Amino acid sequence: MQCLQPENSMLIISNDSFVVGLLTGYCVANHFTLKCISRSKPLYSNGASPKFKLIIIDLRELTSTLIEDHFESLSNIHNQYSIPICAIHNMNIMPRYLMLPWVNYYKDETFFEKLDENINKYIIDFIHVFDERRNNNRRLGVDRRTLLETINSFSSKELNGALKLINPVDALESLGLFEIDRDCQNVYLKGKNLGLTAKEFKLFNLLAECPERVCTTENLITHLWPNRDRANKSDLYQYMHLLRKKVEFDSDNPYWIITIKGVGYKLKI
Repeated sequence: MQCLQPENSMLIISNDSFVVGLLTGYCVANHFTLKCISRSKPLYSNGASPKFKLIIIDLRELTSTLIEDHFESLSNIHNQYSIPICAIHNMNIMPRYLMLPWVNYYKDETFFEKLDENINKYIIDFIHVFDERRNNNRRLGVDRRTLLETINSFSSKELNGALKLINPVDALESLGLFEIDRDCQNVYLKGKNLGLTAKEFKLFNLLAECPERVCTTENLITHLWPNRDRANKSDLYQYMHLLRKKVEFDSDNPYWIITIKGVGYKLKI
């Protein structure tokens, strides 16, 4: 089976409409093409380089024989073209024969819970998309109704063949050199996606609501952890450190997120 796709594409090997629906939403929001093939047929490149940024295989409900067939073909593709391979499973303890060093294993509930964070580890370089956003101060996004119809359609369609994604227009909010996409919870600095997690985005968004004004430590903790039975300043410091590592050129000497000693933090724009 020959699978040649545009550079900005991702492959999912699965028959699960829920999995495909989640990845469809992610790909629509981040402007890739999603390719889906049935997990009953191993993927072969036939000597041509597959143009995928990432290949994800759903191991759930696969037989050992079929898993071995898939991994044999994926091993060849990974070794030849250095394409990252992710495997979704629902086993508490992975069998030893599945612990392959070139495969990134994810428990299904963990993978779906942090879908954006997990995939961003492998796909981060859509420069031409960022340039288009910066030049037009807008980005291509997905109409929520169209996306819902697309996801629901998987329940009655065969999950094979290429899926071409739809791209309606969605505006970004500009804040100095930052651009904020609140719907998809993305932040861009000079056109580059910072790849924030949900908690990091919430923290940045709190600072962005009152730029150049100080957000107190207590206020940030209250909003980040509404049920703050155990949350404290140490938790905030940890997330602030993680956020600065993505926002700042030098997180030890921050330029954008400034500490106001004894009070809190402010966002410099």
